[in-house]
Amino acid sequence: MQLHLQVPEQFTDKNQQQLEALAFEALVVRLYGLGELSSGEGAKLLGLTRREFLNLLGQYNVSLFDDEIDIKQEASYE
Repeated sequence: MQLHLQVPEQFTDKNQQQLEALAFEALVVRLYGLGELSSGEGAKLLGLTRREFLNLLGQYNVSLFDDEIDIKQEASYE
């Protein structure tokens, strides 16, 4: 699937690849926050270790703790 975004001119100093990476990162973090992805899946999508992904969540002010998260799914990720 491809998404197309209209980017405000104030961000045109960044190249397309930087903006795409940032948008994808934000999407993955948001999907984790919504309970659609486990931390392991998020880490894998972004090419990070699970620890790095958990640290990234803090940068987006996304809590690591959520009663809705599937604990079995989280625990099963290698």
